[in-house]
Amino acid sequence: MTSLWVHLSQLGDSRWLLPLALTLMLAAPAASATLRWHWAVALAIAASLTLASKLAFLGWGIGLARLDFTGFSGHATMSAAIYPVVAYLAAHGRCRAPRGWAVAGVVLAAAIAWSRLPLNAHSLSEVVGGWLLGTAASVAALSARPAAFTTPPRTLVLALCMGLLVPLTMPSVRTHDLVVRLATELSGRDSVFARHHPDR
Repeated sequence: MTSLWVHLSQLGDSRWLLPLALTLMLAAPAASATLRWHWAVALAIAASLTLASKLAFLGWGIGLARLDFTGFSGHATMSAAIYPVVAYLAAHGRCRAPRGWAVAGVVLAAAIAWSRLPLNAHSLSEVVGGWLLGTAASVAALSARPAAFTTPPRTLVLALCMGLLVPLTMPSVRTHDLVVRLATELSGRDSVFARHHPDR
């Protein structure tokens, strides 16, 4: 069962999700421009809030101890902010109900978010908060009413390839390590706060 959670969790890796999303933002059909603009803004806000929450705790110990909250789960946030819109872009023009595919993306994101719990990567509040934040970003993006369009298969394949590029070519790079380094540089501390830090 542990392997299932590990594989699900890997689907929420920002190294794969962000290049995938960025490629679609840039290469999807022009008729979807309004949707993609809404998506870019919403995703940037969700990512910024997630990063800020992590830096606040790691660098300065700012969190919600009563909720065991040390920052939004990046896997939960990014999955919920990206998979529903990707599914919608892939299904639009091909299926009668592309929003149904977006809902499937939300469900997949929920499963990915939940996988972080048995892996002891996050608390329930961090997972639920991240999933809600990411879902709000997807809803904001999909609130746009695009004209008829169909994303070409080559664009979808390109997005998948770009998404796989970083994990396959730089498997040792971990976004969490980058966040930790940024937190120490900004705060001037030699080490970051831990979940059960005595100063918290």
